Amino acid sequence: MDCPRCRASMIADSYTDLLDDTGQIGITAWRCLNCGEVVDPVILANRASRPEPFVSKSRKNWGA
Repeated sequence: MDCPRCRASMIADSYTDLLDDTGQIGITAWRCLNCGEVVDPVILANRASRPEPFVSKSRKNWGA
């Protein structure tokens, strides 16, 4: 797998999360060898469903 941030190689890494809401203690995620970016299924799902940025009505016509 290639890192989404720097395109370097990533390795599978195990993490312990004692405060997880699902009761799952151990997770496996991908960690970049170059920049340290950590990616797991939850992070990927949240990045895919990112909401559109909020633009107020007063700033919407600022450049027009």
